[in-house]
Amino acid sequence: MSLVLPDGYVLDTIGPFQGTANDASITERILGTRDELVAWCDYGDIMICDRGFSDVIQTMFDLGHEVKSSVYLEKSQNQHTTIDSNESRPITKVRWTVESYHASMKKWRILSDRIENQFLPKLGDIVRIISTGLNAFRGPIIANVDDDQSQMMAKFMKEQKSKNNTLKCDIDRGLISSRSQWKKLDDENIVFPEMDLDHLRELFFGTYQIKQSETYTEEHLDEEGNYVVQVAPEEDEIIRCRIQSRHSNATRYYAWIRYSLSDTTITAWYCQCRSGARTVGCCGHIASVIWYLSYARLHDFHPLLVRPERHNFLLHRDVLR
Repeated sequence: MSLVLPDGYVLDTIGPFQGTANDASITERILGTRDELVAWCDYGDIMICDRGFSDVIQTMFDLGHEVKSSVYLEKSQNQHTTIDSNESRPITKVRWTVESYHASMKKWRILSDRIENQFLPKLGDIVRIISTGLNAFRGPIIANVDDDQSQMMAKFMKEQKSKNNTLKCDIDRGLISSRSQWKKLDDENIVFPEMDLDHLRELFFGTYQIKQSETYTEEHLDEEGNYVVQVAPEEDEIIRCRIQSRHSNATRYYAWIRYSLSDTTITAWYCQCRSGARTVGCCGHIASVIWYLSYARLHDFHPLLVRPERHNFLLHRDVLR
């Protein structure tokens, strides 16, 4: 378990723990045995935790800390509400430093693959030594949160957080029918706002979804290399795409995007996936469509229609049939 500061420096790494121990039991043990936490943390400090820490949130509150964690999807729900999704997105944005730190750790050869049994008794010391080296020589993951770009992004996220998803409301009210005959068009026939990478970074609140979009887009092109887009019969400036889930081959979602050609902006979006109703950024499905139509197809994007791993999967699937 890692305790990481907002700038990416590592406060401590604790473990290893048994594979049967969950985040909550590990945290209970840490809070009960690590007196340093009381000295390190001030009353009112904000703790950004993974959802697995839900059982110890009250304990942290009792210690005087404010705890923030992503919202669980209830069993009766298929999708997070716009409010819940908007609450979770700033948390995952801040928690990104932890993910980046772990990615840096895995670049070390000893942690990049299966660890031999002979190293298990020393694993805790190895991780702490690597963490010390990263602190000493790598520098902060986030160097400056007071620069104009970071401040502008934080302000925009706060503004979007209070907004309702107007496109979802229109769909729920039947103003945009999901059952009517939508017209299919190849991407080359779509007039869509053009954006540069800076604009996309602002829209997606970072670069992660831009990096993810290339491989994700390749999986949704047709046999001729086109992104099949459907145009709404009710309104010219709305498109709809059917997107396959990243987690299940049997699950597909519809994603809607409303845009303005006069202002060359994206004005609203909605996807049927779990996080598709949020207005603080968008889900990966929406991001891949926007990235492709507004940027990639206009900048000599040459997809690999079937990547090697995808090709092997399709062959295996055909054999099973």
